Amino acid sequence: MRFTEIRTLLGECLRHAPGRTWLVLVLTPLGAITPGLTALGLQWLVDGVLSGARPLVIGGAVCAAAAGAFALAGTRVMQVQTDLLGSEAGPVLDRRIIRWCATLPTTAHLEDADSLRRIEQIRGLGQRTVTTGLASLFVVQSGIWLVITTILLAGVHPVLLALPLFAVPSILLTRTSSRRAETARAETAERNRAEQHLFTTITEANSAKELRLGASGAHAAAIARRLREERTAILWRATLAVGGLTLIGSLVFVAAFLGALFLTVQLALSGTVSPGALLLVATLGGQIRGQLDLLTHALTRSAYGLTLAGHYLWLRDLHAAGTGGTLAPPGRLRDGITLSGVDFSYGGPPVLRGIDLRLPAGATVALVGDHGSGKTTLVKLLCGFHLPTGGSVTVDGTSLTELDPAAWRERVTAAFQDFSRFPFLAREAVGVGDLPRMDDIGRAAEKGGAAQVFARLPEGERTRLGKALGDGVELSGGQWQKIALSRAFMRPRPLLAVLDEPTAALDAASEYEVYQRYAEAAQEWQRATGGITLLVSHRFATIRMADLIVVLDGGRIIECGTHAELIDLSGRYAHLYDLQASAYR
Repeated sequence: MRFTEIRTLLGECLRHAPGRTWLVLVLTPLGAITPGLTALGLQWLVDGVLSGARPLVIGGAVCAAAAGAFALAGTRVMQVQTDLLGSEAGPVLDRRIIRWCATLPTTAHLEDADSLRRIEQIRGLGQRTVTTGLASLFVVQSGIWLVITTILLAGVHPVLLALPLFAVPSILLTRTSSRRAETARAETAERNRAEQHLFTTITEANSAKELRLGASGAHAAAIARRLREERTAILWRATLAVGGLTLIGSLVFVAAFLGALFLTVQLALSGTVSPGALLLVATLGGQIRGQLDLLTHALTRSAYGLTLAGHYLWLRDLHAAGTGGTLAPPGRLRDGITLSGVDFSYGGPPVLRGIDLRLPAGATVALVGDHGSGKTTLVKLLCGFHLPTGGSVTVDGTSLTELDPAAWRERVTAAFQDFSRFPFLAREAVGVGDLPRMDDIGRAAEKGGAAQVFARLPEGERTRLGKALGDGVELSGGQWQKIALSRAFMRPRPLLAVLDEPTAALDAASEYEVYQRYAEAAQEWQRATGGITLLVSHRFATIRMADLIVVLDGGRIIECGTHAELIDLSGRYAHLYDLQASAYR
């Protein structure tokens, strides 16, 4: 048993439905007693009839009838109450899961296959986590019942104590089966996620163009079909293994049960035990078989539920660990942001190595380098999306890990090349750039170009965008990019503003306007907060305006200085600049 997971689930149930939870906890031991009382009542009834003892007959009949009735009603009531607990506490878990996923300070879990597998297994399954996890109570109930059964059988003959022991192989094999089923589900989670991703890719308008142009839709569908077939094969093999192990355990017990009946018949014929003892053993033996079926089902369900609960606790701990910093970022940068000996790896070869860099307060800094040189990774570290695997990032001398992640994010704004296309109302798609100022989007919309987009929409800024949440209006790539750029203008006093290739979908005139407005904004941020503007671009006409240009190659800084200094150096930057400039001559 995983007591931490059980304690967590019971704690949630007690918090949100205390009366119902206590009812289930009371019914658990009562449900364990009733099968034994049924068997004992039948023994008294038979012995009373044969001996003419009316009190024994009446007592046995009342005991068997009451226990039988409670067994039927109590089990059903407990099952219903457990389902209701799941419907009340489960949505609470679901809300926390989606909130934790949405507010994790870092994004490392989204780039790790094992983390994605865990999230895939727990996503939207809060109710099932509670109901299957509480199946552990049925396991406890069966354990209590087994103790009572052992005591009753020992009263007939000590040898019969061995009968419940023959249930042990079945229980052990059942647990092995549960682990195999659990392993199979975990093994297929990644395939299921990949299949769903392919299905989304096939059915999304953005990817449909390339799939049809390259006639690759059938290829993507074939990959999805292969993943589904592999998943089905793994689950089918696990199902066969579970069925075979369960059958072996059942056959072992059936053989022992027949031996117990034969022994009891011999004892009854010799007068060692009463005739009612035969009915007691037969009833208990039959119950053992039924209880084993219930135990098998409960073990399987509880193993699944507790695994889900384990993933829930993992996500909770991951969220708690990522929100460890408590210090507030400075209201104004005095020194700047410093990276000292920073290394970073996504789990494979290093992506950044020995980065020593100071971004001065109020400066405009440009990152230059080929694809894969580490520019985007460096941006992720500065935004706090990832933590360095070595070295440190400090803000005015304070480590970024000591700052409250939420507070730091509130002082960072960014426009990315791979921007999000939020299917909200047009004004909301801009306003989410700074939720406290959601209704004050006018200035940001003008600066980023969203105001021009609003003017062409049928309902202006109240037009729904995209098709994901309804019949909205689909935008061009350039229009979506203007919405994203406007989001980046929502925060008026950032300490760090990032422009990571933000104008790839814009025409030359629009791009020029955007950079002009960012240049103006950078001066405002510099005066107001000492804010740093970080540019990532391959367009040297934009880069040359930076106060500091950093050239990356293979995860290392190979050059650093102003445009004039780097041109005089005649190194990598000068070579790239000449290549691009020659295209315009």
